[in-house]
Parts: sequence; structure tokens; C-alpha cells
Amino acid sequence: MKVLCIEKPEKLEIKDLPKPELVPGQAVIKMEMCGICGSDVTAYRGVNPTMRYPINGLGHEGVGVIEAIGKNDKGLKVGDRVALEPYVPCNKCHMCAEERFNNCADIRVCGVHKDGMMAEYFLHPVQLLYKLPDDLTFKHAALVEPFTIGLHAATRARVKIGEKVVIFGAGVIGLMAAFACINYGAFPILIDVIQERLDYAREHGIPYVFNSKEGGIEEYLKEVTEGKLPEAMIDCTGAPVILEQMHNYVCHGARIALVGWPHNPVAINTVRLMQKEIDICPSRNSNKKFPEAIKLIHENKIPTDAFITKMIRLDEVETTIQDMIKKPSDYLKVIVEI
Repeated sequence: MKVLCIEKPEKLEIKDLPKPELVPGQAVIKMEMCGICGSDVTAYRGVNPTMRYPINGLGHEGVGVIEAIGKNDKGLKVGDRVALEPYVPCNKCHMCAEERFNNCADIRVCGVHKDGMMAEYFLHPVQLLYKLPDDLTFKHAALVEPFTIGLHAATRARVKIGEKVVIFGAGVIGLMAAFACINYGAFPILIDVIQERLDYAREHGIPYVFNSKEGGIEEYLKEVTEGKLPEAMIDCTGAPVILEQMHNYVCHGARIALVGWPHNPVAINTVRLMQKEIDICPSRNSNKKFPEAIKLIHENKIPTDAFITKMIRLDEVETTIQDMIKKPSDYLKVIVEI
């Protein structure tokens, strides 16, 4: 079978590897599509702090068809169309015991710590397979995993009905977080420096957008919230310039979810965070969000087609990633047809 392997930074290679054999508790999936995540791009560049090289199979946003499966308590069978949750827990640690599987002490994420999904066939735990509605296309289903990240971030920030939520970063995850907030009854305020992404967001229902290239973030947030500042914040950038000032962007008693990965440790103002008693909640992967994401996408609660910039083949991944690095504003979600 063909597998897109990443040997080291800036080196992708399609290899012919043995097809996986069925083992108890797992299923063999014929992969149909897999999205390219921003973390795949940083892995290619060599600046993803969580990446372990080499890995057979880039990618973790996969969907496919069950080719082989044993008896299971989920009622899944050969021929079922499924989304694959890529965060493989140990099922032994204290976090798994609390069912916080996304925060497993020995988690292995597909395409990051273990083999990834850009492969013709993939062996995956039955526990992490979710049946797709018959009328949900694979193309749209490939957005399920990134949407779970936005949903989990909004959950970590404890977003409530009627609240204003400032979101930094209008890439795919920031947009997914914004639509998660809308589905939870809140009003997202999306901030970025790329005007094209902000224009896209406004066109597709994000009520407030702001280009922070010239500064003025705090003033804009006060204007939108009538002086109060937002009750919650979700950072999808990991940018030090934002994190160092995050206490200025939310009201007293607010909650901040951190999704973006900084490249290095960041200095934060603990004095102001304490004075405003702000909750800082790192948001890692997602937990128990796949059924919710599948349902919302199936119900057309996010503009699926508008998210998808391009469909490509396996042999086009490297040149596409190189172009994504050069022209990030030209891309949202790229989906690979396996």
C-alpha cells in the first residue's frame, strides 16, 4: 500500500509498505480522505515541538471505510463509513480513568507520535471510530476532526449563551472555534492580521472581526462590549505578543483557553491575571467531541464547502505544503484524496 512518510523536516516520501493486518480491538480502514492540518505544515518545516521523526504516514484528519473488524460493542461492521479520532490514549493512567482521554499521560497522536493517516489502509482502535451518516460526504466529514478542536476550546473556555468571546487567529482552528461559539449561543469576536481571512469570516456569519495589524485591540474590544471586555478568550496563535497581553483582552473573572502552541516559553503577567482572577485553561486535542462535530456538520451548522480551499492527491502534498508556507493567506483547508 502507498503511505506518505515524513522522514525528517522537509522530506516527504511515498513508500510502498505492507497492508496492516487485523488485530483484536482494532479495525482496518480503507482511507478515503485526510485533511492537512497546520501542525502537518509545522512538522514539515521542522518547528512542531511535539513531532517525532520519522513517521510512516503524515496526517490525523482521516475518514474512510471499515475493511476488516471483529466483534465490538459499538455495532460497527465492514462497509461502515467512519471518522477516525486520532488521539490514541493508554487507557491506564489517571486521566484515562477520569475519561479525559485527550490529556492521557502517555497519549499518542496519529501522524505526530505514531503512524498517520495519509495511507491507503490504516489500523486504528475501534474505540476511536465514529460512524458517519450515509448522506454526509467524505469531503465534508474530513472537517470533523478540526471542528472538534474548536468545540473543545469553547468548552475549556466555558463559553456561555450571550457572552462575547474574543478569538485570536482566523485560520481553520480559529474559525472552527468561532463557529463553535455560535453553536453554543455566544458571539465570537475574531482577530487577525490577514484581511482576506477576516473578510471570509464576516461573509460566513462571524459577527465581529478586527484587523489588529495597527494595534487597537483593547479599544475595539471595549467598544464591542460597551466597556466590559469579553467574558472569554480563545487563542489559536500561540503568539507571544498576544499571550503577554491576554489579561488586557478579557474582563474580571474571565476564562482563557490556549489552543495555539508557542515555539518557546512565553512570559505572562501573573500579577494582572491574579488581580482579575482569570482562569487560564490550556486546550489540548479534543475529548468526546466527535459525535457532536459529526452531528453539527451533518446539520450544516458550519459552512463546510467554504472551508475547503483545495482537493489534492497524495503525490501533490509536498508541493502544496510548500505553497501553503509561502502563501498562507491563500489557504484554509486542503484535503488529500487517498
